[in-house]
Order: sequence, then structure tokens, then C-alpha cells
Amino acid sequence: MREDEGWMTSEMSRRGFLAAATALPVAASAMQSVASPKKGALGKYVGELVPGRYDAHTHVYPGEPKPEKLAKSFAEAGLVGGVVFSRCPNAWLHPGKEAISPGKAMDDVIAWCSASPSLYPFYWIDPGADNAVELVDMAVEKGIYGFKVIRGAEKPVDPNALKAYRRMAEHGKPITFHTGILWDGRDSSDYFRPANWEGLLDAPHLRFALAHVSWPWCDECVAVYGKMLNAITMRGLEVPEMFIDTTPGTPKLFRRDALAKVFTIGYDVAAHVMFGTDCTVNTYNVGWCRDWQKTDDAHLAEFGFGADVLDDYYRRGLRRFLFGGDNTKRKVPTPDGTDGNRNRSGNEKAGS
Repeated sequence: MREDEGWMTSEMSRRGFLAAATALPVAASAMQSVASPKKGALGKYVGELVPGRYDAHTHVYPGEPKPEKLAKSFAEAGLVGGVVFSRCPNAWLHPGKEAISPGKAMDDVIAWCSASPSLYPFYWIDPGADNAVELVDMAVEKGIYGFKVIRGAEKPVDPNALKAYRRMAEHGKPITFHTGILWDGRDSSDYFRPANWEGLLDAPHLRFALAHVSWPWCDECVAVYGKMLNAITMRGLEVPEMFIDTTPGTPKLFRRDALAKVFTIGYDVAAHVMFGTDCTVNTYNVGWCRDWQKTDDAHLAEFGFGADVLDDYYRRGLRRFLFGGDNTKRKVPTPDGTDGNRNRSGNEKAGS
């Protein structure tokens, strides 16, 4: 082992990496290539993520930001970073709670993420608001790295919302959507089925994630993933890029089944799946996070996956979600089982 690799291994151990894992050896070449990533807005690592595990789905609740406490909790959970969503702007979701202005919500989540270059602030936005496009621009200017949406009892894609999604794509910023059952006390489930997101085909280059594996509609979630990937054969490389966020969601009873559908269907999916917890940053539940890592590690090991897929799941999927990747090398499913990316006509030659 070279000196730089030994230092990185010691550093990861010190910070608690692998504390919750059964096994996640990181290849020496990967360590070397990401040992010193460059930094961007707010001093965050960009283009690459340092080795370790990440929580791609956490929430800010009302309260004074305590970024050092949050960073410590992440380390105790065996994590090196993740994504933090700002406070919810939807009054219907938290009745009786005091509303927070967009600027304050952005500043608040940025403060929560300030203790680590590996914690990325996302702004929770109402994409149907009259000023949604302006809020996207405002968030990007402040250094926000992505967006979060729960629309409620309405379709996730309509002409107004599509304008906001397209602006996010223009800025190269990803978006995480709630999908699946929502415990909101309302008749809303029909609006959270994954097929409702097919309208995002009209948001070129958008990177978006469907959270919670869309439970209980996990089959539909995987089917929509396949459809979005196959769309490359008809629309070229400008199609949106879908990710699957496995945040529970799924009760333990259904977890193995959900992960099996995602990881063993045969689609080019491994680098497009992300681990998350749904924890609040105010009181991050270290035990909950450790337990879900242990559960998912066991299932993935049962399916025969090793360190490379684990690194996709806990790190590289989020890296691609945040910063993008090369779509020309993805294996695209087709009805005859061939690789649609190789079979495409001259569309890609025209730069599509």
C-alpha cells in the first residue's frame, strides 16, 4: 500500500466510514483519483466525491442550524456526506407551522451544510408557483446544488412546472421528487405513481430522482426507469436522466423485493441508484441509518454484488446525480435485447 492510500484509509476509519457496513473496500485507484477533488460553490467538492458513504435524502425542520453537530452525526453513522433538503414550503403538508421565505429557507439549509465540503444543500421548491423560474435562478446564485419537490394533490408535470424543471436542467442542477405513498392525510396517491413523471421527457437533460423506490409501486418505478433509458433510441442523448432514490419508503418486509427489482432487472441501473434515510438533520437518527445500511448490505451481498456495486449505491450514484455523466456509454434496453445506444441512427453524430 502506498503512503497516500494508507493516509486515506486511516482518515476514512477515523471518520467512521465502514462503521455501519459489512464490507466496502474502495479500490486503490478510486482512492487515488478522488483524494483531492476540486471545490465549487460554498466550498463543496464538485465533479467527484471523496470515498465513503452518503445519505442522499435528509430534511431540515424548524430550528437553529447546528452544522457541526450534523457533521458529527453523519460520521457516527458511517457517512462522509450527503444531501440536505431545505424546509418544506407547502403549508398543506405542515398545517399550523410558520411559513419560511424562500431566501431564508435557502440560507438556512446552506448553514446546515456549512461544516463539511461533502454536504450539499437542496432547495425545496413549489415548481408551479408563479415565480418558480426566478426562485430556481435565485437558488443557483446562492450556491444551491439541487432541488426537492412534493407537489401534493396535483400532477407533478404541467406546463408551469415544466418551465421550472427546464430551468433547472439549463443550470445543470438535479431534482429529487417524492414518489409513492405519502402520509399526508389526503386523497393524493394517484398523483405519486411513477408513470406521472413520463412528462419529464419534455425537459431535456434534466437529472431527476424518484424517491422511496415509489413504494408500493416499485415495479412501475423500474418500468419508468427502463422507458426513460430506452427513450435515447428515439430522442437521442438529450433525454432526461432518471435516478432511483431507495429511501424508505419500503417497510423491512418489502425491502429485499424492492432492491431485487431495481438491481437485478438487467437495466444499466447501478450508477443511478442512491441510498437515503429520510432523517431530519435537526436530530439525525444514527441508529436508523446504521440499521438500513446493514439491511441493504445484506440484501446486495445475497444478490452476489460486491464492493463495486456498493460504491455505486452509496457514492457514485449520487456523484452522477449531482454532477452528471457520459450517456453515450450507457447500455440502453430494447425489445430485442440489443444495446439501443449502439443501434441508434446518426442522431448522436449530429450532437443529440
